[in-house]
Amino acid sequence: MAARPNIQSVAIESLTAPRYSFAEADRLAGVSRGTARRWLAGYAYRDAGGQRAVMPPMTLGKPAADAASFLDVVEIVAIGRLKRADFSTKAIRQIVQNCQQILGVSRPLTSVRFKVGGREIFVDRGETLVEVGRRKRMQAWNEVLAPFLVNLDYTGEVVSRWWPLGRAVPIVVDPSFGYGLPVIEGSGVRTEIIRERAEAGDLVEQIASDFNLDRLEVERALQFELQRAA
Repeated sequence: MAARPNIQSVAIESLTAPRYSFAEADRLAGVSRGTARRWLAGYAYRDAGGQRAVMPPMTLGKPAADAASFLDVVEIVAIGRLKRADFSTKAIRQIVQNCQQILGVSRPLTSVRFKVGGREIFVDRGETLVEVGRRKRMQAWNEVLAPFLVNLDYTGEVVSRWWPLGRAVPIVVDPSFGYGLPVIEGSGVRTEIIRERAEAGDLVEQIASDFNLDRLEVERALQFELQRAA
């Protein structure tokens, strides 16, 4: 008799499977074009002296070909928000490395241990984490990371779902549904399909009726798609 697969290992496999092109990962994470490729695969450039310099990946993800996993996307979102809060690439690398050492996890930004223990590390152990002012560290956690982490669901210790507009809006990214693309919670209808119907001229009421959705669910899906396209 064949051995039954371990449920936890199957779940992890779905979270780490390459399912998004780098371009799709950029759109989902709300970062500029080409960012996912640079952060996940690393890149090379010429320094001020004309010498070739190589920057390694920002995360431990090992993308297959031109594809990113769900966990890769979650990391890109978190790093992108820190970048928008004026944290340098070097500072973010140091944050990740120290959290790996202190928390004992390879991908801290996707671990429940970071959500639970990260605040203490990020704020109270600041001098061992990154050389910036205490106020900036607290602001980064309170205004950047904490609101993002609240909108993540975990299976065991690993992120398994993301609510990109917050839990009050029924849009979820779950690798178990809709090929990992954003869907309307409880229906499995991809938000991109809602956008395509609207672009074809269908009214909100008609779309809602065809998919057995509430008008508000359709409007939220369109809101999300407009934000992705911005």
